Amino acid sequence: MLTPTTLLLFSPLLYLLSLVIRTALYRLRVRSLGCSPVAIYPHKDPILGLDLFRDTLRAINTHTLLPLWDARFKRYGNTHYTLTLGKWVLMTNEPENVKVILGTKMAEWPIDGPRLHASVQVLGRKSVFTTNGAQWREARGMIRPSFVRDQVADLHCFAKHVANFLNAIPKDGSTFDMQELLLSMTMDSSTDFLLGYSTNSLLEPSPEAEQFLEDFEYTSREAAKKSRLGTLLHLLPNGEFRAAVTRVREYVRAYIRKSQAEKTDKKERDYVFLHEILKSGADEEHAIDQVLSVIIAGRDTTAAAMTACFYYLARNPEVVQKLRKEILDVEDEMPTWEQLKNMRYLNMVIKEALRLFPPASTNSRAPVKDTVLPRGGGPDGKQPILVPKGQVVRWSLYSLHRRKDIWGEDAYEFRPERWDENLRVGWEYIPFSGGPRICLGQQFALTQIEYALFKFFRAFKSIEPRDDDGPLLLRTNLTVTFAKGCLISATPDSN
Repeated sequence: MLTPTTLLLFSPLLYLLSLVIRTALYRLRVRSLGCSPVAIYPHKDPILGLDLFRDTLRAINTHTLLPLWDARFKRYGNTHYTLTLGKWVLMTNEPENVKVILGTKMAEWPIDGPRLHASVQVLGRKSVFTTNGAQWREARGMIRPSFVRDQVADLHCFAKHVANFLNAIPKDGSTFDMQELLLSMTMDSSTDFLLGYSTNSLLEPSPEAEQFLEDFEYTSREAAKKSRLGTLLHLLPNGEFRAAVTRVREYVRAYIRKSQAEKTDKKERDYVFLHEILKSGADEEHAIDQVLSVIIAGRDTTAAAMTACFYYLARNPEVVQKLRKEILDVEDEMPTWEQLKNMRYLNMVIKEALRLFPPASTNSRAPVKDTVLPRGGGPDGKQPILVPKGQVVRWSLYSLHRRKDIWGEDAYEFRPERWDENLRVGWEYIPFSGGPRICLGQQFALTQIEYALFKFFRAFKSIEPRDDDGPLLLRTNLTVTFAKGCLISATPDSN
């Protein structure tokens, strides 16, 4: 008769036996499907992967996670397995794999696992970023009208916030944090676009707005950490995180109720996102989910992309000269949407900044059934691989956009001219994701970036970096930001 003591003694042996059997069955299935084995990170702790967990946690805290992953891709291959807190994660850097996951077989790769568990705590259960299937289609349908051509091309809504941004820039050549100003500007423009009135944080930020910004940054950062370090972190108590999430959602709730109370008043914009959401019959929680989602899409990613443009332009004065020439050749102070889209070099600069600094630099999915990805197996990493049901797969656009076999030996350099050299890329370049879930706010963000750069370089003739010469440190939240800000100085155009 088996006693509890006997079971306890034999438990490790039974676990190892089951592991051996599962591994053998998996290898048989791999061979039967014509797939090849995948490289594995050489863990010192092959049970829980605590060695890699410590390295990853240290990299998150020192804002070096993306370069760490990049170094691993170079050393262990563009597709390899890692172990974090007992859970295997398949890291891939292959465009063809990402195409399958986000595009051709999207239904097999819903949002789930650590990413869903992390995001849902901040964005809610009905957000376009936390739903699948019919719920996702409904959420996306609610948001889509906000990003149609007529709304995106309405530069007058954005113009006053750009004017406030330009007025806030020191004209005496002193140092300022461009990222901080851009985050404030895009929050002002996003709330104006979403709610019909602005937070006006560039003019007179309220204590409530400042608290919201602090809480939003903190909850985004903690959610991202939970997503990358594994599901076990969700079991740990974190009262500060829960309190911050509550404050974030209550802040948006107050705007919703204010909007409802003032719904008969005349608004500055004919189309107000929140009014349309409420007209659809959505309750408060549903409306909050969508507002927070669009803030990320319309504010965080836009501010991050703009910051990247200024970061690289400050270090490349010859690019600034070419860009200013194109901008100054336009006679109109208020360009049209069509004029902005036709400015070739301006758009090449933005594309190159987004290549090196995609705001949503990492993503992950897990399949709902055993499936095959086309790349990653065998000694050359080019053979198909079997991905078991529920296996988390993560990719990094930071690394994908820097692959020298795709972008050339100067892949790590900022060189807008590469986009004028018959460069043909598909899934190799996806700063706004791809497939049916491609970012709805893509044109909204690009138009704001184009207009902000246009107005800035009509007012200022040069910019210089004022931060140190050390490596670029990136804080990985739900979107990526510059950990130390983007310190520059600007010289006004005296003409």
